[in-house]
Amino acid sequence: MADIQRRRGRESHFGEEAWADFARGQSPTDQRLRLEEHLDRGCEPCTEMLGVWTSLAGLAASEAGYEPPADVLAQVKGQIALRRPEGLLERAARTASLVFDSFRTPVLAGVRTGGGSPRHFLYKAGRYLIRLQVDREAATQRLFVLGQIVDERSPTNPLQNLPVILLSDEQPQDRALTNTLGEFELTSDPSESLRLSVGIPEIGTLTLPGLLAAAPGAGGGNVSGTRGGSSRRIKARHVRAER
Repeated sequence: MADIQRRRGRESHFGEEAWADFARGQSPTDQRLRLEEHLDRGCEPCTEMLGVWTSLAGLAASEAGYEPPADVLAQVKGQIALRRPEGLLERAARTASLVFDSFRTPVLAGVRTGGGSPRHFLYKAGRYLIRLQVDREAATQRLFVLGQIVDERSPTNPLQNLPVILLSDEQPQDRALTNTLGEFELTSDPSESLRLSVGIPEIGTLTLPGLLAAAPGAGGGNVSGTRGGSSRRIKARHVRAER
């Protein structure tokens, strides 16, 4: 008989969820009455469990006293927003710069220019270099842009399938994907507002600063000849993305 009573006593214990609600004052009225009656019977395990949850509830309530004033919290958040570090894309966009432009290179005294020489650019964005050659085809006057994206820290790193877009007045004129050597070729009608947008690994898409245009007087020779042969041109066009 004593064993049956002890087993019934164990079976009548309430679970932790019930005592947690009781300690926080969230128990329904009927359940709260049953819990109080159970405690009055002197159940030691349940009394200990209630003590644990009561301590936890008191500790959680005391945390509210450590909350900073709302106006101070707003000022701190505002200062953090003003002084937050630049993201990787923001830093790259700020540091993407024109390193070299053959049009700006002064001609040596007494040296004549051919007039049909292509224009060369070198851009730098982070650790990546973007090399460009802009030339004009004699027959059609269309502009050809040959380029290559290179990882300066690891020149053998293949930079394949990077998107490259040629823009005029912010409208796409041509687009391509780089080949296994990071090379690409784009064409466009003559325009004084040409810009190049390139996809850079780990950074995203950047529109390079400055405008692209063939060198003054270009067009005196066949463009495929100045670029190293028509086979190079065909190879670059083979990897061009669909418009």
